Amino acid sequence: MVNITKHQALMGLRNFLISRTFLKHLSIAVAGIIVLVWIAIKSLAIYTNHGEEIEVPDLIGLNYLELKHFDPDHKFKFLVIDSIFNDSFQKGSIVLQDPPAGSKVKIGRKIYLTVVTSQPETVLMPNLVDLSLRQAIVNLKAANLKVEKLSYIENMAVNAVLSQKFKGEIIEPGTEILKNSPIELVVGKGLREEKNSVPNLIGKTEEQAIELVLQSGFNKGYLTFPNTRDTGKYRVYKQQPSWNYDKTAEFGSHIDLWFRSELQFNFDSLLQTLTADTLKIQQELTEPQLLPEQ
Repeated sequence: MVNITKHQALMGLRNFLISRTFLKHLSIAVAGIIVLVWIAIKSLAIYTNHGEEIEVPDLIGLNYLELKHFDPDHKFKFLVIDSIFNDSFQKGSIVLQDPPAGSKVKIGRKIYLTVVTSQPETVLMPNLVDLSLRQAIVNLKAANLKVEKLSYIENMAVNAVLSQKFKGEIIEPGTEILKNSPIELVVGKGLREEKNSVPNLIGKTEEQAIELVLQSGFNKGYLTFPNTRDTGKYRVYKQQPSWNYDKTAEFGSHIDLWFRSELQFNFDSLLQTLTADTLKIQQELTEPQLLPEQ
């Protein structure tokens, strides 16, 4: 039996590691790994379209059924996520898209679409009777309906909803009705000529102002805008009846509103002036009046 010493074993391993055979196989293995990594990187780049972007086309106005002809190479994936009723557009027409036209995206990107449906969307009329006016307005908004007007009648239940009407007729809870339909609320105003404080609407947007008008027990009056109307940029700069800390009006009265652009009018200065004038009036009314000397 041949005894191999530790030193001889190490020398044998050393000779093997520096041998031409080992170095040849090692070179082949390293080269193989490099090739495999390169192939993996290239494959991933091809799969993900690395660095390649295309422009999203303008789809607004197209019919949804035409998309397969519009995109024969299947560069995009089209998904309808919503539908609306609009008789100004043909059935199936695309009215909204996300991402918008002109965006740079990768091939295969999902394009989310909103199309026109042939049938108007309907909702169920909620039961608003016996609710407070404020709660009734909240429930109507949640049901995708809106307040057309408030009609006040003598009743001891002040600001409580007594009945609900659609097109002048009582509408029962659970009735199917078109989305965004206008609803008339018949509300109690007490047994006397009750009045309520006129809200301060200066600086409010159209939506904010109308909601506050209704919640305060009044009706929307005339709305006056400049030549072009953009509710996102116009705010109330004048109202009639005007506002001060003790101004009141009868329930159901109309409040007229005038709007100006927030880009062309200093609303902060107007609000500061209005607040200062109101505080001055309050101070004058609350200060003790000195009797003239005898």
